[in-house]
Amino acid sequence: MNTITKQILDDVKSLPDQMQKETLDFVRFLKNKQKQSGAAASDKEPNGKKVAEVMAEIAARGTAFRDINDPIAWQREIRKDRPLLGREE
Repeated sequence: MNTITKQILDDVKSLPDQMQKETLDFVRFLKNKQKQSGAAASDKEPNGKKVAEVMAEIAARGTAFRDINDPIAWQREIRKDRPLLGREE
């Protein structure tokens, strides 16, 4: 066991039960954060080839946006402000 781990354990042992539970919650938060940052790093790998393949597949189908008769009206409708969930007045 390294010295930092020993120091942490000694300090945590001296805390009241409720603060030990909070410490455990924080440690779990840090572990989750570490997992997410590792996943985010792998997400940053170039994926241009995969995107190009998916776009080529969509284009080959010829069905993308087929049901949109007036693109300008569609775009205006999409860009309208919508109430945010839980923030309705």
